[in-house]
Amino acid sequence: MVDTYTLYSKTVVNSAFCVSFAVISCAQVEDPCKIKSRVAADDKYCDKYWECDGGQSVQYDCPNGLVFAGKHRGVTEGCDYPWRSNYCEYPKVQINPPNGVEHCDWLYGIFGHETSCTRYWTCWNGTATEQLCIGGLLYNENAHSCDWPENVDGCQKHPLCNEDPNGNVPLGKSCNRYWQCQGGYPRLQRCPAMLVFDRRSLRCVVPPTEECDVPTTTPPPPEEVQEERQQVPHKSHRPSQEYQDPQGRTRPRN
Repeated sequence: MVDTYTLYSKTVVNSAFCVSFAVISCAQVEDPCKIKSRVAADDKYCDKYWECDGGQSVQYDCPNGLVFAGKHRGVTEGCDYPWRSNYCEYPKVQINPPNGVEHCDWLYGIFGHETSCTRYWTCWNGTATEQLCIGGLLYNENAHSCDWPENVDGCQKHPLCNEDPNGNVPLGKSCNRYWQCQGGYPRLQRCPAMLVFDRRSLRCVVPPTEECDVPTTTPPPPEEVQEERQQVPHKSHRPSQEYQDPQGRTRPRN
């Protein structure tokens, strides 16, 4: 019979490379002590792996919520988020149950916010940190990242875009910035140089408009700068042809 024992979150196998659960059965796993990396993935469970420790094959668990990615890979201890790459494809499964805390379904992971479509939680060893999607993006539960609003289902539209989910909305009294609604969520935009936002047509136009004059903060065109330079008199660096004598009288130089 194979001599096995459990130590913390690892299983040590002495005489044969087998897995110990309710019964002992040999696993089709490459012996990590016979390969260069000294680490091997488990053949059945994504969140377990084997490592050669002192000449013995030792089974370890990934941190809760992560799966084995490979030596020196992933976010910690060779483990990564299960949705990345093909770390956990059928028929492999995660055997360890979720060990959730507030805001975190697992101790490690990225999870949607309970009340906001623009916020989400990053969880690291059970510590939740609130994050914000910027630029008019929403959190996409399927992609585990911020995404364009049209790719996110089930989120309430922003009040700014109630009238037209794909229209433009003025930004206060600004003459060159405005909101562009895309899929019901606003994104901050700026008119091209020398144009202003027209509150009537809701687009960037050539000024002046009823509310906005020609922009004064934009640098003038190069041809105007060159013309101004030509009109500025240049100082002569040649020495004066006259001088003052000791009595203060001006005399010509010889």
